[in-house]
Amino acid sequence: MAEFISTFTTGFSDLVKKDFPKKIKGVSIINIFDGLVHYKFDGNSRDLSKIIYFNNTFFVIKTFSQQNISFPQMVNNISNQKSYFLLNKGSFRVRFVKENQFSKVDKNISKKAEEVVLRNSKLTLDRLSPSTEVWYSIRRENFAFCGQLIFKREFTEKNLHKGELRPEIAYFLSIYAEELNQKVVMDCFAGYGAIPLQIVKNHDVKELIINDISKELVDNFKKQQIFINDKIRIYCEDAFKIEDVKDKSVDVVITDPPWGYYEDIGDITLFYQRMFQSFKRVLKNDGRIILLSARTDNLIDATSKECLRINESIHTLVNGKKASLYNISL
Repeated sequence: MAEFISTFTTGFSDLVKKDFPKKIKGVSIINIFDGLVHYKFDGNSRDLSKIIYFNNTFFVIKTFSQQNISFPQMVNNISNQKSYFLLNKGSFRVRFVKENQFSKVDKNISKKAEEVVLRNSKLTLDRLSPSTEVWYSIRRENFAFCGQLIFKREFTEKNLHKGELRPEIAYFLSIYAEELNQKVVMDCFAGYGAIPLQIVKNHDVKELIINDISKELVDNFKKQQIFINDKIRIYCEDAFKIEDVKDKSVDVVITDPPWGYYEDIGDITLFYQRMFQSFKRVLKNDGRIILLSARTDNLIDATSKECLRINESIHTLVNGKKASLYNISL
């Protein structure tokens, strides 16, 4: 069975460990680190590109588990064995990565690494714009690997509107809520729709309530075919009131409220307090709040003032800023 390595956004190892084997049959996780999963897979490698939270995916040439390993040691070790490359047509270049930063190595080592690929494949050398790459990567956890890059997600913040949530973070929010099937779910700060989209695609909810104060964004939701569904209600209301949503009618609120970086929302702690007061009205007694925020101190202060309980949290980076996912209950 072939081995692969895939990288993902920091902080989500526990969620990936639970979710990944459910998404694709034939996966057996060997090890998981912060932002990286090493696994066996006996299916079509192209299916791995369907996992929304994978950034880079590598076909494993060899892994190393030893302290203070060096790039010369790795290259010398691999040069003494016959290697198989999954992508065997096109061009390649070799890259060296240490703790997620590209590194320079001695030219003789780089050349030796290139010779390994040339000797064991039909790939041609192209150091500028190759069709694939071979990485030698060393991480902090006494783990290193040589792998062929078979998939790279071409996605940056340039593709997003200012303040728009990345789709993989929205997906993590939806699975962080755990079981959503046949639940009434609400996103009251829906924005450009990243969270509702992942909920519709991946969960069989009883009802989805989408709300935003922007009429332009709400009108856009109403035009999208994926949101035209008897289970979906779309409102344009103040999230502090949400008058069309009945008391004690919602099971889970999943949302990414404003952080105050791209809009003026005044006192952020007071903003969160008013938001939580609104949530407490519409949530059932056993309801939960799944929320993303970069304003940690303000959010913790507001939950305390509103007598809410933070069950757990996940710390990550969103657009280069430290942020956390929170699981909150009444």
